[in-house]
Formats: sequence, structure tokens, C-alpha cells
Amino acid sequence: MSYPTDPRVDAYIQGLPDWQQAICREVRDLVHSADPEVTETIKRTDRPYFVLQGNICALLAAKDHVNVFLYDGGIVPDPEGIITGGHDNKTARTVAV
Repeated sequence: MSYPTDPRVDAYIQGLPDWQQAICREVRDLVHSADPEVTETIKRTDRPYFVLQGNICALLAAKDHVNVFLYDGGIVPDPEGIITGGHDNKTARTVAV
């Protein structure tokens, strides 16, 4: 899949261990395939964000997983129970991958 990338997001991903790079690239591809108008940027100093008329999601590599922060995740059903955090937050949710 081809889409415009932000070189700062490329640098963030390239600085991660191989297994985290693979997760971030898969999430990145999934987000861009959902809507080709999505753009990438860096916010909060160094975090990759995906935006389209507001924040859609963000990535944050942790020691043993990658957090995918879902904005407006509170309005999305979670029948498979993949959301791992943010249940006390009004809208945002987190999935640890």
C-alpha cells in the first residue's frame, strides 16, 4: 500500500526494535487503508499521530508492547475485548499490542 508518510514518523518507527517496528507498520497500514485522507504527524514531542478532522489514534512504544491510543474509542463497540485501558476515560481507549 502506498500513502504519504511523515519522515518524523518513519524515524520514530525505525528507532524501535524489529518486533515493535512490525507492529507499528501494521497499524500504520491499517489506519491508512481505512481512509486514504488520513495524515501522519508527530505530537507531544515524539509520538506518531494519525489525524483526519481531529485525532484518530496515536502510537507509543513501551518496553514490552506498543500502545495504540484510540480517540473516540469509547463510542466503538469492543465485542472481542481487545481494549486494554482507558475505560475510565470518557472517550479515549488504549489497546496494548
